[in-house]
Amino acid sequence: MINLLALKHLDCHQKFLQRRVKSDIFLVGWCVRDLLLGITDDPLDIDFTCAWTPEELDKLINTEWLSHFKTDKFWTITLIPPKEKERSYQLTPLRTEWNYWDFRHPGEINWSNDIILDSKRRDFSINAMYYFSVKQKTKKSLDFVKDCPKIISDDDVLKILKKEWYCYLSDINLLILCDSQFINQIFPNAEFDEYAFRYLIETQSECYCVNSVCEEKNKDRFIRSESQLFRILIDPTWWIESLISRKLVTVWDPDQRFWEDALRLIRWIRLVNICNYQLLQLWLQKNTKNKKWIDKNKDRDVTLDKVQLFDFASETRDSIKRNANLLSHVAKERIKEELCKAFQKWDPFGFIVLLDASGMLPILFPALAKTKFVDQPIRYHAFDVYTHIISSLKFVQQINSDYLVRFAVLYHDVWKVQQYAEYEKAKTKEEKQIIFSGPYNHRESSPVLMREDFSALWFSKKEIEVMERYIHEHHTPGEILKAHPNNWVKKIRKLFSEKWFDMVNNLFDINIADRVGQANPLQNSSDLSDSLYLKELLNKLNDQEWQFEMRDLAVNWEKIMKHFQLSPCPLVGDLLRQAFDWVLTDISGRNKEKEIYTYLENYLKNKNFQKTI
Repeated sequence: MINLLALKHLDCHQKFLQRRVKSDIFLVGWCVRDLLLGITDDPLDIDFTCAWTPEELDKLINTEWLSHFKTDKFWTITLIPPKEKERSYQLTPLRTEWNYWDFRHPGEINWSNDIILDSKRRDFSINAMYYFSVKQKTKKSLDFVKDCPKIISDDDVLKILKKEWYCYLSDINLLILCDSQFINQIFPNAEFDEYAFRYLIETQSECYCVNSVCEEKNKDRFIRSESQLFRILIDPTWWIESLISRKLVTVWDPDQRFWEDALRLIRWIRLVNICNYQLLQLWLQKNTKNKKWIDKNKDRDVTLDKVQLFDFASETRDSIKRNANLLSHVAKERIKEELCKAFQKWDPFGFIVLLDASGMLPILFPALAKTKFVDQPIRYHAFDVYTHIISSLKFVQQINSDYLVRFAVLYHDVWKVQQYAEYEKAKTKEEKQIIFSGPYNHRESSPVLMREDFSALWFSKKEIEVMERYIHEHHTPGEILKAHPNNWVKKIRKLFSEKWFDMVNNLFDINIADRVGQANPLQNSSDLSDSLYLKELLNKLNDQEWQFEMRDLAVNWEKIMKHFQLSPCPLVGDLLRQAFDWVLTDISGRNKEKEIYTYLENYLKNKNFQKTI
């Protein structure tokens, strides 16, 4: 159900901006969408538009006391109010675009004062819904509005719009416009005509109401909100129908939209992913309390409300598949930006699944795409390599928000394609052992494939190096668990000494997700108590000892050389490593010069004894 009543939360922003821009302005895009879906009642990123050229707007807009900056190409100016760290307003004038010469950028931009023309150049219908509110100038009241309006549903609103092309809802004083002729009559040259607005309302045959509060509290009366404020929802691309049916569509011909800007292929995937993630979170939030009540009343025939998620319209889905190869024309840094946005928040698992369904997975992540239908030994994994990887990704995104961790999980097993191919060729046990201990081990060579694919996407050297460490070490926590429990603290200390706390903690999360992704009862992958205990030990060491490194030893190479009367040689480094490894077992008790020297003297004696043997 769409929440038309929530649009009133935009009025304060419209009022704030109207004081800054001496022109009629229209809020557009995601802020309108989020309110209609009920995802939020306080949008932080607000896009708005108006007529006039950039030169004229320079004179019309007042940026005093506002932080602001602008881009030259589309003359998008960003306004940041004082004491507002998260909220921003972005103004881009109404315009038309032509001659897309490189599948990405328009060759010609013309500033416009026509809302219809502006809507036609937009990519998705979700970005082509405009909201306008204004305080009435005349003193004439809306006495013609009936006191007992008919309460209607979303489907009823849609039926009225298809028949009349507009619908006035008296309880929230909102006029929905879907006809270009009516839009041009009420907003000639993108300026509001109150008399045309009143005339259209007066000609409506019935008065309607969507406020559910009216129906529940008093069917004979309705709540009329701020009769002095006119609200208009302008929808020239029929986005409201897509909103109700949960089918996302492009503005006009999808092939044309993707030929104009091929980056829209990925943005479209991310848009569906974001909408569905937000709707699911909203559903979970609303139904948590209901679920507890239902669990206590299992004998009653009561179920949780169902959530209706978004999907592509069939023509849009087919167009994405046809035009996936256009991504080759898009700058790699822009593709990387979209991928990072998808992995930094929302639902990376759903994003990858949609990429796969749309045919873009082999283009963006070729090594990952090759893992599909590659079977694994059933004693270790219940599914093929690809299913294991995305199952691990689905779990890790629940416990870790680091985008590099999520990307590392996406590629932690990609070399298994080559590993299993070689394993099938091996005939003897020794040959198989060589495969698992050499370069064909997926732990050793998966970072190689990751480097190739992510370098092609223009990830930085630092980002790739971090992911390499995660992939190469993703079995290390499991190896610690295989040791005797008495040695767990020592091994964690050593791992902690080599890497920072965040990296070790991330490694544990990757290993946990890898275990969950096995989905194999033979491996007891559902019992994570031992892995969680390692994380507790890590947190305890972090709180009590911090990171113990080689430089924290009570001795150094100079002291060792002086004590044992040695000149610089490899033996000095060996003694330092032996001392460090010995101290890690009991830092407070062993990190003393006398104890360390005693241990090293015994070590040298045993070493010389072993040599004589």
